[in-house]
This record gives sequence, C-alpha cells and structure tokens, in this order.
Amino acid sequence: MGNRPRPLVLTVVDTTGIQAYIFGSNKLQHSIGASYLVHWATNGAVYTALHQLDGGQLDGGASATNVRLDGVIDQDRQLGAGGVAAELVYSGGGNAVILFRDLPLAQTFTRRLTRLLLDKAPGLQVVVVHHPVTNDAAVLATEVQRAMQLMAKKKQQRRHSMPLLGLGVTAMCGYTGVPAVAEDEDGRLISAEIQAKNAVIDDAERRLREDVQDQLRDAKLWFIRDFDDLGSKGESSYMAVVHIDGNGMGKRVEKLVSSHASSDDDYISTMREFASSVQRAARDALRNAVGTLQMAIREEYGQERIGGVIPIRGNRLPFRPIVFGGDDATFVCDGRLGLTLTELYLRAMEQKLSDEEKLYARAGVAVVKNHYPFSRAYELAEELAKSAKDFIRERQATSDAPLSAMDWHFGVNGVVLGLRELRARDYRCPGAGELTMRPVLVNDQALPASVRNWRTWDTFTNIIDVFRDPNGDWAQSRNKLKKLREALREGPEATKQFLQIAAPGKHLYTAPGNPDSAETGWIAGDRSTCFDALEAFDFYVPLVEATAPGGEQ
Repeated sequence: MGNRPRPLVLTVVDTTGIQAYIFGSNKLQHSIGASYLVHWATNGAVYTALHQLDGGQLDGGASATNVRLDGVIDQDRQLGAGGVAAELVYSGGGNAVILFRDLPLAQTFTRRLTRLLLDKAPGLQVVVVHHPVTNDAAVLATEVQRAMQLMAKKKQQRRHSMPLLGLGVTAMCGYTGVPAVAEDEDGRLISAEIQAKNAVIDDAERRLREDVQDQLRDAKLWFIRDFDDLGSKGESSYMAVVHIDGNGMGKRVEKLVSSHASSDDDYISTMREFASSVQRAARDALRNAVGTLQMAIREEYGQERIGGVIPIRGNRLPFRPIVFGGDDATFVCDGRLGLTLTELYLRAMEQKLSDEEKLYARAGVAVVKNHYPFSRAYELAEELAKSAKDFIRERQATSDAPLSAMDWHFGVNGVVLGLRELRARDYRCPGAGELTMRPVLVNDQALPASVRNWRTWDTFTNIIDVFRDPNGDWAQSRNKLKKLREALREGPEATKQFLQIAAPGKHLYTAPGNPDSAETGWIAGDRSTCFDALEAFDFYVPLVEATAPGGEQ
C-alpha cells in the first residue's frame, strides 16, 4: 500500500496536568487508580471512541477503523481502503495520533472521547488538536511533527480551569477540597475524581498483572497498595519515590521521521515499531525488578526477608509500580531498596529499540518518611532526575557516548528547600568542595577509558563494601564510621587528623590520580570521595539482578 489519500485530518490526543492528577493525594491507592486512568485516556478510551463511530457514522460499519477494542492494530488496513475512515497511527508515550477522512468525523470522535473521559475520569485534563492536511504533496511524517508542535503550543497557552467549589452548604472532599459526591470505604467524603480513581483499582491491578504475571513465582505474592505497608514499628519507616525518564527520545523520534518520511506506510510502520520496542523495554525492566526482588527473598529470623533485611508482610513485596509502560517510570518501594532497584532498573532498560540504538535514561531517588507529602517527594525525585540529566550532559562534553545516571537524596529530616539550596546548605564544605559524589554514572563503560570518571555506581558500591567488609579495616567500627562522617564535614585536614588519632592504619578510597584521598577522604578543592557511601550505609541493600525475559543483559 502507498500513501494515504489527501485531504485528511490529523488528530493528536494528549494529557496535561498529570503530575497533580497522579501524585496529588497522600493515598497510594489514589495514585494507582489515577495512573491507570491517564494510560487509559490515550489508549482504551481512544479505541472505544473510535468504535463508537460505527453504527451509521461510517461507511463500512464495524470495520471502519483499523484498531480493535483491545488495542491490536490491523497493519494491513489503512485510511481510504476497505471502508477505513479512521486510522490509529500509534498510541504510546502519553499520546495518540489518528488519521480521519474529514474534520466532522474527527470532531465526532472528540465528542465521544470527551464523554467517555468525563464519565470515567473526571478531573483528568486532555488536550486534542485537529490538523487538516489538504495538500496532495504533503509529507505525512512532517505533518505529524507540525501537529505535535501545535499540541505543545496549545498546552502552553491553555488556561488552567478551576473546579466549581460548590455552595456554602457543600461538603468538601477530604483529599481534593472540591465538592464531595460520596464516601469511601473508610467513611471519608470524596469527590468524583477520587471516586473514579478508586473505581478502577481492579482494572489497574489487572493491567499490572498482565505485565508481570509470568514473573511471579508465588500466586499469593503481590505489591503494596498502601504506604503503611512500607515499614512498621521497629522497622524502617522510609519510602523511596523513584522517577526515571528516557534520554533524548525526542531527538530519536525526529531522526526516525527524517529517515522514514518517503512514504506513509514506511513512516507509520516505523513509528509503531518504535513505540512497541519502548513498551517492550519498559516491560522487561519492570519484570526484572520483580524477579530480582523475589530472588533476594530468604528466610531470616523465622521470617522471609529481602536481602535478609527487609521483611515480607502479608505476601506483599515492598514495591509498587505507579507509572510504567513507556520510557518514563515512577515507582515507590522500601527506602532501603530505592538505590539498588533504581540502578537495576536503569541497566535493564538498556535494550536495543527498533532504531538499533539502546535506551538510556536518568533517574532521581527521593528517600523520605512514609507519610511525607507524596507530591513533594515526587517533585524532589523529578528534580534529582534533572540533576542526573545535567551530569550526563557534562560528561558528554568530552564524549558523545550514550549514558545513564542517577541522583538521590535522603530526606530524613524532611525536605523544605529545593535541591540546589539543600546541597549548598548541607552538602558543601567551605574551602574544600562538595561532600557528595552524586550524581553517578551507571554505565561508565560506555565512555572511552581516557575520559572515565570515578563518580560511578560501581565506585559508590565498592566504597560501601569496603566499610562493610567483616574482615576489612573498618570491621566492628560502626561508631567510628559515624564520627568519620562528621569529620568529612569539616574538610580534608580534619578527616586526616581523625584517621591518624581515632583510626590509625585505616585508609579510605583512593581516587584515580589523587593518592592523598586515601588519607583525607577528599579530592583537593573538589569533593569528598566517601561521604555518600557513609550516608547511604543504612539505605543500601544489595540485590542480585534477575534476567529480564527478552532483554539484553
């Protein structure tokens, strides 16, 4: 088949304001339901609205669209052939692109979609752009890019709508502050938005199960659904909020567009394959995390524990994927698993996509108290991921090798300031430099040996292993490690004196090209080599990576 007939209408469906929608509540169940609805809005809802156009709206009846209700696309059916009047190009990455034979049909679809969203996902904001393509010589790939640019502009210019706050006698939702319409299972007043999020929990669980069911070795084992499931009295009461985002995905799409724009068929099949390969890599990374957690379970002190440390209660893994299925992901887990799971997740994502290049990403890990405001914890994780992105750009100034990196913060005393202010106030020693080695690279092997940096995940874990080695210099010296951490805050000379007086004969990590760092714990005028390892001492539980089905390890 060749190019689609012109004129046609390109319709793009996208969501906006999803951060507040997914992470605005301190109840994990609400975030789980909200994430499902965001996914459904540009997938299941789009498929349903396309099928609702049948029954007299289209010539050709039920076969007038190329996508089934379960999202499977008939690759052999295209706009203008066999009665197809509405063709889904692809859905993925949070948006959907559809071709319609004319504007009235595209508008009818939008009305149907809007009704579905208002009924099932009140409060979720969706933006739709219609872009008519009238020139017979117009290149579809280029027109899709223009439609995406129109979408970005429309989202920026869009006015933020305020919900109707009700009358003076209206009861308010305990979570959103807007008028309540019902009570939840705890008897708490809830809005239509919260009611909708609660209503799709079973659907959300079903979607997750479809992705990981082959990886679960025990049918009774599942994931947490409440933040209270992370720790209890006598145990850790910290959770890790992790945000992961793919690197350079926009540029990769642009490259695909430019190299596959000669025909509609070539462009559309390429974009579908790329979206599918991203979803496959994301699924394998998630399954790898689940498999890794299960491999690490062993019985200690009469109870099953991950890594011999973190207890399994009520057959619940201390881990919950919230956003998954694309190049970005968000999950929560026990605070002691945040660093390890993030590193494993990033490595598992490093698979070749359909463009024959691997997927690389950056991640931010915010470790906070279980009942810390979830939205603020997520914002911190996003800020940390941006810090990791900036570090990647810095390293790529000497080499254009693709890299993955991660950054983290332990908010043990709460987080009030932004990341930059926190680092300037609490992680800087005047006259000496930065206390932190983070962000760290996860795959520094991708760099030429001549430009490799010591600030890597492997260096970080090696330093922790030296401090923990029961037969090493620091064996049975837990109190001294705490004092060493305080000495590092005072700078290189204070650390050197501490080692000479309180820990004679003990040495620290030797940074490449900086032999004095073994005696001072610092690279002169730059940063401390081992403060991060000491701070993370109680928040690092090593795990052995599982093999992700279908992935490259």
